[in-house]
Order: sequence, then C-alpha cells, then structure tokens
Amino acid sequence: MPVVKPISDQTRALTTIQEREDHIQRSIAHGYDDLTNGRVRPWKQAKAEADRMRAIR
Repeated sequence: MPVVKPISDQTRALTTIQEREDHIQRSIAHGYDDLTNGRVRPWKQAKAEADRMRAIR
C-alpha cells in the first residue's frame, strides 16, 4: 500500500518544484535576451581575454 504524504508536504514539494522551474525559465529567458541583444561574447574572444588577464598576474 503506497504511503500518502499529508497535503502540506505535497503542497510544499509542489511549490519547491514550481520555484525551481520558474528560476530555470527566468535564467533561460535572461540568457536568450543577452544573446539576442549582443551582450554575449564569442567563446574565443572571452578565452583570449581571460588568458591575457592571467598572463598579467
């Protein structure tokens, strides 16, 4: 016989899942917005800048 959690535990678990899904959706939307508005640098450019900054140290 399956164990049925109290409603409060089920509600809390559902709320946690919904919060995670909302966070993921906002992250994806933010990243897409950055990408479409040219705020994301190409990987090679970012790597070259990071290497240059490391070499300065």
